[in-house]
Amino acid sequence: MKLPNFALTSLSLLLLISCASPQASTQDKKAELCTNLARLNTSVATLKSMSPNSTVGDLRTARDQVKTAFVDVKASAETVQEAKLADLETAQNNLDRAITNIPNNATLQQASQSVAPQVAAVESAQAQMRSGLGCS
Repeated sequence: MKLPNFALTSLSLLLLISCASPQASTQDKKAELCTNLARLNTSVATLKSMSPNSTVGDLRTARDQVKTAFVDVKASAETVQEAKLADLETAQNNLDRAITNIPNNATLQQASQSVAPQVAAVESAQAQMRSGLGCS
């Protein structure tokens, strides 16, 4: 008679643990997404902070860092139900396209001015996403 009680107790404990784990895991995934959003913010800030001595090549290198950071954001957002990625993805794609279309002979000032609206859109979409997720 004691064996079935032990089995029931073990089963109950196992069910309790399995129900608690996804919730903790969801918080971890959300924290990872917030961390990746912070890295994206840093890479966008690097892109914005090009100096007069920078080149269009430097701008494109910074763009590549933004793209890499966005890939991480996108991957981690897939596992977070509250993540609303569409606006950020559109803004990032528009930024990428704008930088790709900069002529090689453009000055950095011309390049920066031509992509400023897209940079602002990425920042805005990212801020909305961070706010919606409750990232600090």
